[in-house]
Amino acid sequence: MTVHVSPECSAHQPGDTPAPLTRVLWCDNAGLTRAKSVTGATWPDTLRNGVGISMGQQALPMMMDAVQPASGLSAVGEVRLVPDPDTLVALPYLPGIAAAIGDMRTLDGQAWGHCPRAFLKRQVAEAARLGFEVMASFENEYYLFRGDEPLDHSTYATLAGFVPAHEVTLDILAALAAQGLTPEMYYPEAGPGQQEISITPARGVSAADRQVLFKATVNAVAVRHGLRASFAAKPVLTGAGSGCHIHLSLWREGRNAFHDSEGELGLSDVARHAIAGVLEHQAGLCALTVPTVNSYRRLEPGWWAGAYACYGLDNREASVRVASTHLLPGASGNSTNFELKTCDGAANPYLALGGLLASALDGVRRRLDPGPPLAVAPGALSDAEREERGIRPLPSSLPDAVAALRGDAVLLEALGPDLTRSFTAVREAEAAYFAQQPEDVELALHRFAY
Repeated sequence: MTVHVSPECSAHQPGDTPAPLTRVLWCDNAGLTRAKSVTGATWPDTLRNGVGISMGQQALPMMMDAVQPASGLSAVGEVRLVPDPDTLVALPYLPGIAAAIGDMRTLDGQAWGHCPRAFLKRQVAEAARLGFEVMASFENEYYLFRGDEPLDHSTYATLAGFVPAHEVTLDILAALAAQGLTPEMYYPEAGPGQQEISITPARGVSAADRQVLFKATVNAVAVRHGLRASFAAKPVLTGAGSGCHIHLSLWREGRNAFHDSEGELGLSDVARHAIAGVLEHQAGLCALTVPTVNSYRRLEPGWWAGAYACYGLDNREASVRVASTHLLPGASGNSTNFELKTCDGAANPYLALGGLLASALDGVRRRLDPGPPLAVAPGALSDAEREERGIRPLPSSLPDAVAALRGDAVLLEALGPDLTRSFTAVREAEAAYFAQQPEDVELALHRFAY
């Protein structure tokens, strides 16, 4: 559960002294976090000019370092990965190492058309043009493995599930807090060895930056405990899937623009329009938020994954859940937000949040109506009842999601032609490859990729 509060300054202040090594991080079109490290002596020049990466890096699928020709990119050409100094942070789990998030820029200093972080920046700027400030957070579920076996075989929130992960979890929480990623809640989830940690929301692009650091922290601390973490949507066929729910609210002049104490479910017209926009574009949005072949093993009715495009108050089978925290006695409207359940940890957070924003803002601009909220699980309705209520099933495969994205003019315009081409080339290459692979190969390659 993520509670949204009034935006306050929470940016990490970069240190004055560079570490012996500083990693400049980026998240590619396959959702993989990559980095190049620079020494303290070269850090001042890196701040000015970045580090070089091949243009072809944005055309690599997750299973191999092979540039996909359909992307329009190749081994020829270079862009500069320029660190954002406001994201510089010491990594408490790796003494002597710092990290900063990079922006992909052309040699003349312009934002590169294939850069996911630049895409999210454009959506945050569009929200600002409409008078809104963006607050968001990513709520992660992940598995812990010892070797090839889940850490335990407990079920949801049982006390037995807390014990095996006790030491590693305390270290993860401490490392997150040391980086300014303030944890809110922790508990074991429903799957064997499955965990959930939520952190406080942040403004706009910072929310996606935090997601990159969150996953890096969990993965590294797990390794230091002799474990491995998995952010794959379905790392264990017989276990619950792992989501990475995005909580979103829009603010105006220091007030939560999603809240209206007189509105249905406590929602303002702005919130309803935003939800309607998400529902209208969600088929194509799936390509960005549930972007792997493995994602669609999770996206099924009955698994609380949001397999149908609909919304409701605390409806965990709907793709959009309106969180009820703002309706509690004594609660302020600051906590009003909705949660996109149809997202998992393999998603590039800049693409996922950027696509969510583009969809929501389209609904706000066009004043779309989401219709009445749904108070039952959509899978419990008959096909005729769902059709009558306008409830659509979401794509059941990655190729279907990519096809829906290609048919969504709003999302295509938001992404731009370059990023659309490289992203779809990567995902279509993955879909084609795994269509020829047995199930165990697909699971093995996805399990620890993210």
